[in-house]
Amino acid sequence: MVQPIVLRTNRLLLRQFLSSDVDDVLAYRDDAEFSRYLPHIAQPFTRQDAEQFVARNIAEPWDEFPTFAVVLSGTVIGTVNLDINQADGIAILGFAIGSADWGKGIGSEAVRAAVAWSFQAFGLAKIWATTDARNVRSQRLMEKLGMRLEGRLRSHERARDGRTDKLCYGLLRVEWPGA
Repeated sequence: MVQPIVLRTNRLLLRQFLSSDVDDVLAYRDDAEFSRYLPHIAQPFTRQDAEQFVARNIAEPWDEFPTFAVVLSGTVIGTVNLDINQADGIAILGFAIGSADWGKGIGSEAVRAAVAWSFQAFGLAKIWATTDARNVRSQRLMEKLGMRLEGRLRSHERARDGRTDKLCYGLLRVEWPGA
């Protein structure tokens, strides 16, 4: 069984969510630009939404759904999460950084740390992720990590501004630096 862990990078702390994170979560998630490609995030994002988000992430079992709060200078500014399928040795990666911190390399720094940890901690063979086909920032982040575009998924859900496709990226452990 994998236990919660704290990861440190040059600028960031990645840790479990705490009940005291509600105000920080509300601050970065109540932003239409942040949620532009994330139609599952309500806008406006209310205090109740933030409380439920934090509570859900605290309650989920770490060995199946590890979710890191990304902390910069003492403030939670985003998340990196995984949905682990240990039987198949794969995981789905998710990440979201508040728009105030875009373009600073923070997302790739956080995701790189979580991916390295998850390959080692779970013995995964592959990590994959999807992104809205219009989300160029997310695509660039995944490509910086060495993830490869595997295909385009025709979307059947409506984005806020119309239907959109998703791009699927994958990363094999054997292709990860240091594997």
